[in-house]
Amino acid sequence: MNNVNYDHILEDYFFSKYLRPATEWSYQKVLKSFIKFTGPEITPAEVNKELVLFWRRQVLTEMKLSRRTWNNKVAHMRAIFNHAIKKGMLSARDNPFNGVVTRPDIKRKKTLTPNQMSSIYIIMQSYDEAERMGTVQHPRRCALLPAWFWLTVLDTLKYTGMRQNQLLNLKLGDINLEAGIINLRAESAKNHREHAVPIARALRPGLQVLYDRSLALEAKPEDPLFNVSRFSSKRTDSQGCMDPQHLRAFFRRLSKECRSEISPHRFRHTIATNMMKSPDRNLRTVQALLGHSTVNVTLEYVEGNLDAMRTAVEEVFAR
Repeated sequence: MNNVNYDHILEDYFFSKYLRPATEWSYQKVLKSFIKFTGPEITPAEVNKELVLFWRRQVLTEMKLSRRTWNNKVAHMRAIFNHAIKKGMLSARDNPFNGVVTRPDIKRKKTLTPNQMSSIYIIMQSYDEAERMGTVQHPRRCALLPAWFWLTVLDTLKYTGMRQNQLLNLKLGDINLEAGIINLRAESAKNHREHAVPIARALRPGLQVLYDRSLALEAKPEDPLFNVSRFSSKRTDSQGCMDPQHLRAFFRRLSKECRSEISPHRFRHTIATNMMKSPDRNLRTVQALLGHSTVNVTLEYVEGNLDAMRTAVEEVFAR
């Protein structure tokens, strides 16, 4: 029983839970980082609270990762060990990952400034022009190509605020260009709730081109809408879901070009934060757009207006 390995536990856990591929990947990533810390010679049965606390020190003190990141790692590892203990794969009674979370720092949502947003589109439009003129160096190795495709990805994130997983799982049949609606499936939502978002006027042309080009390449309504492989000769899976690695490679390269951190979730935070500058008018609208289950989650995007604060302070001292 105590000779069970991580592969066996994880395989059984995935089989019993039936998780999304992206969720399975996150478990594998966290487990890999833990095994890297302990070394492959340490078995699950040998993991104790002291070892976990040493890992916490490394993550928070040496690697200087956030408390929120640490708590996320703990949640994954605790679930894995709970499963192993419950199924009798481990003889331990107590989960070594219980009671090791830290109180997370509450930070402002990470948004994109107007200058960052402008830089993103200037860079991508320059690649689009260079691609059409055939002047891009090593185009087969450039993660920003085809530029027209990635510009549509950026526009979709910018104008809808959808999550990365929702974008990757969007089907052609979920797009209703005539009605101007995108249907976001329950299985791709964090809260497992289906909801719809509008197609903004600025988003429509890019989506129309992507939709038409996908149909021209014999894509079916049940096929993913966003799959860069469909339009690139260097990748093979043209009808299945786009590999999340392609999306991560794109944003890594874009961040390097922009010299700032760019990610799908920052687009989501940006549209929500900007709309919540008028919470009385937009609270329910933002809740519906982002698909939040409760208003409390949406209210996290309300920030004090610094200009208004400055004016109020100056008025006090002026008196």
